[in-house]
Amino acid sequence: MWHLTMQDKKAYENAMRLFIYESDEEWTDYLAYAKENDIDPYKEKKQELDVIRDSLMNYLPLRFHTYILDSTLNTPDVPKHVREDFLGWRNEQEQLFENILDAAYEEKQKTLVYMKPKEREVFEQSLHDATIVSIQRNATQVELTFDMAGGFTAKSIISLTFNKILSEVGQVEPEQFYIYDELRKTANGMALRVIFDCPEVEWTIEAAELDAEFYYRPKTYSDFAENGNFSTYVQTLQLEHGLIFITPQLKKRVIGIQQHAPFLVLENSNLYENDRGVFVDTICVADKLDDCIHFLHTDTYEDPYAHFSEPVPIQDLEEAALGTDLELKVRAWNTMYANPVQLAEKINHILMKMNPAQEDDMMRNVFIRHFYNEGILTTELQAKFKDILAE
Repeated sequence: MWHLTMQDKKAYENAMRLFIYESDEEWTDYLAYAKENDIDPYKEKKQELDVIRDSLMNYLPLRFHTYILDSTLNTPDVPKHVREDFLGWRNEQEQLFENILDAAYEEKQKTLVYMKPKEREVFEQSLHDATIVSIQRNATQVELTFDMAGGFTAKSIISLTFNKILSEVGQVEPEQFYIYDELRKTANGMALRVIFDCPEVEWTIEAAELDAEFYYRPKTYSDFAENGNFSTYVQTLQLEHGLIFITPQLKKRVIGIQQHAPFLVLENSNLYENDRGVFVDTICVADKLDDCIHFLHTDTYEDPYAHFSEPVPIQDLEEAALGTDLELKVRAWNTMYANPVQLAEKINHILMKMNPAQEDDMMRNVFIRHFYNEGILTTELQAKFKDILAE
């Protein structure tokens, strides 16, 4: 039996839809604000309730219906015991849904031990907010490809392939968002339930086998993503990292990079541009080459911020740490952060020259405290930064 259901998700969301100030003090502040800004508080609260009245009548317990119908539930006129009852009930619904998500998470954790390393890695991380890019299916197999741009992973593209499908309930479509999931080991293979959004659907699939593939953005992607220039971008890429060209219509390996248009050589395919757009064979994949920047991915993860961890030579630390070159400055402070004891004398010298009022919160709250906790700050510096250390 599944822990996660669309019904529970909707019940939770509807319980949380109506905003109510929780204390008399908050109501007093709101009424004062409304008066000061010439707002009719009762009209505003009635409008808020009217928008969701029908759903509240369907999901809230009967004891609150009178106060929904007379439009007082979200006003200061509702009896205090009713307001407290409603807030208590809402907190219970929130806790119930959190318990459901916790149970689904525990079920997934138990299932991970049965999975192959690549598939386990995908589900150990979150697929939350992934967007379906494409759906490929036949009688026994379905492959979902997700764009992870809005997700919580360094991966840029993830494909899940369900082989030897045993059952499938619910309809998925491109552009839906992956919200919640529950993964189960079954007697016949693996089962996955996902709550998708836009549009909402509860999708459940069981298959004998589950395979996963994933890719990353090339390290230089962020330098070109907004401003384009495909021709320059591809010259920064490295074939040995395993480049792949993925669009909603197709997935092709890159086997060569050229100095001239269309710049890429694809496996068993041709990429070309004409006055009608950019094509792979006969399939139009974009209006112009610059749009294809977003279609390139790599098998190898390259940290785009790795250069910030490159140490600055000791003789250059002071100039870099107190200078205006942001990248050098970050590298210098990271160098000192990583080597506080070895660089104690240099750090104290730099801190004596630094004006704390001109530094940002990160500098004050992270670096200074870190050096203090490492026990390298002189008595004079502790006095200089006493306000920071006292926070």
